[in-house]
Amino acid sequence: MALDILSTTRIIVKEKVHDWTEAITVASQPLLQEQVIEQGYVEAMIQSVNELGPYIVIAPEIAIAHARPNNDVHQVGLSLLKLNQHVAFCDEDHYASLIFVLSAIDNHSHLSVLQNLATVLGDNQTVQQLLTATNAQDIKNILKEHD
Repeated sequence: MALDILSTTRIIVKEKVHDWTEAITVASQPLLQEQVIEQGYVEAMIQSVNELGPYIVIAPEIAIAHARPNNDVHQVGLSLLKLNQHVAFCDEDHYASLIFVLSAIDNHSHLSVLQNLATVLGDNQTVQQLLTATNAQDIKNILKEHD
């Protein structure tokens, strides 16, 4: 399905990060390495949070980092940083352990990915399974089960 673009090579499991900017930077690494995005997109995501606040935290423990489509995005992409210790975004009320990075080339081609992701993350049991997963393959299997 649409979440097939989240391969195990795009999933990082880490104990913790220093702050939310590091979380976005680390979560973006697989997409940078695969040349799906360029560094400017990472900077745009961080700038968006600085300007607009923690709008990317869509629910407790879940953030979907993104920015407006720009020339630093070469294709629709999705990556995930799963932290064992959540990180606060701007304030302690907005925190996440599951930090997704979504890249979009226009205003519509990523919508099926976003819709599938929202469906999966809308299930509390699935979110709990993701939060307790210990490696990329387990996360991929959980997502595949519910996609």
